[in-house]
Amino acid sequence: MICTIFTTDQAGGMGHKGTMPWPHHREDMEWFKELTEGHVVIMGRKTWDDPKMPKPMPKRINYVVTNRPIGLRGVHTISGNWLQRVPEIERLHTGKKIFIIGGPELIEQVKPITDFAYVTYRRGNYRCETRINMFDYVTKMRAISSRPSTDKLLNFCVFRNIESDIPLHEGLS
Repeated sequence: MICTIFTTDQAGGMGHKGTMPWPHHREDMEWFKELTEGHVVIMGRKTWDDPKMPKPMPKRINYVVTNRPIGLRGVHTISGNWLQRVPEIERLHTGKKIFIIGGPELIEQVKPITDFAYVTYRRGNYRCETRINMFDYVTKMRAISSRPSTDKLLNFCVFRNIESDIPLHEGLS
């Protein structure tokens, strides 16, 4: 199963100067951890280079889309046409979900083969130069669940690609 997981503000903002522009939110971090631990995460080089990003992400199989070597044991790199490699990575890691975690270019490129998108909407607009067009992104997606954080600052949503053949209940686990 191929998924995306990311946080965006109300204007589609995702990043500022190489990192997230908002403070960490415990529930958002817990949701990310609960969903991705024990699975595969694929990220772009800029996401990998985020100073707040643990390297490698613990208890996950880490892949970085880059043409430069990473130099850390246990971190896999993908170069060239990375999108063609995603189904191959999925077959290689049977029984694990594949999560594309950023940046927005990778998330948008993988959308046609994405089964589920786990999106945290953050209330407000932040200073961001890295954005995703959420109107375009959720086209051909159906919201299957939504719940607010306890402080109502976040809304955790799950979308299913309407062209996916994965059963609906798979995205809710």
